[in-house]
Amino acid sequence: MKLHLLCQTTCLTAHYDLSNDWLYLDWHGEVTLFDVQQACLALADCYLRRPYSHILNNNEQVTGVDWRIAAWLVTDFLPFMGLAGIEHVAWVFSPVLPGHNMLHTVLRLLPGSLITTFLDVADAVAWLQHTRAGQPRSFLLPKRQPETQAKLAQEVQALYGRVAAKQCKLVQV
Repeated sequence: MKLHLLCQTTCLTAHYDLSNDWLYLDWHGEVTLFDVQQACLALADCYLRRPYSHILNNNEQVTGVDWRIAAWLVTDFLPFMGLAGIEHVAWVFSPVLPGHNMLHTVLRLLPGSLITTFLDVADAVAWLQHTRAGQPRSFLLPKRQPETQAKLAQEVQALYGRVAAKQCKLVQV
């Protein structure tokens, strides 16, 4: 992998993998709902800058997962993946049981999603490379249509608002 750093948060390092032409997300540590929300806001900004059709989502270094993350991902973040241009997500399981449970909950609540699960990075990479076979490199593709870009920007702005509102409620409780 030839990686270009896009953003980094307390629980996520996001790279553009130039060799494979996909987004590489490397999650680590004990992930809380707050941390995931902040990381997803950073990702949403990455999606606004350019389309990424393929994502390698690595959770091998996740040591703990807040049980509220699955519901938040399903209601607030994952539904606009298609609008962002994402076609395939290879999601590598966390080695901890709460990580497995969280992902199974996401898949149960979001049937027909773009997510395919893997136990290790090697299998996920092989599968993603297979899905990319014969496709043009995304940096050669035209930008999003202006209407799609405007709708995505609107969704990202709404996401910022929802996260801010939920974090205010958490502080008040």
